[in-house]
Amino acid sequence: MEAKLESVRENRLLNRRETIVVIFHQGQGTPTRQQIREFVASQLGVSQDTVFVRKIESSFGLGMSKAEVHVYNSSDVAKAVEPAYIIARNIPDGKKILEEIKKRRAERREKRRRKKKGAAKKK
Repeated sequence: MEAKLESVRENRLLNRRETIVVIFHQGQGTPTRQQIREFVASQLGVSQDTVFVRKIESSFGLGMSKAEVHVYNSSDVAKAVEPAYIIARNIPDGKKILEEIKKRRAERREKRRRKKKGAAKKK
């Protein structure tokens, strides 16, 4: 697998760098998110905790993929800005975190439903 950073764009408003990575993997499968995170972190000299792979697009038959990666200044900013599903895809215990978020949403939805039902009975 050979990779190179095609472009790096600074987004100061969100405290991140938005990069496009081109990966050549002739005769091999598409690289994993973890492999891409390791490559970008080593190239930019940052921790893997601040690197999030947004998407990987593979070209059929070419052995080439493009990945869209966001690199944040701190992991706290990343967790505040990135959607939960992206965070879940990029960390090892992501499924647990996503299930916890879904559970909290369901509890809030149920609480609102009960509140509406109580208000309707009073009328």
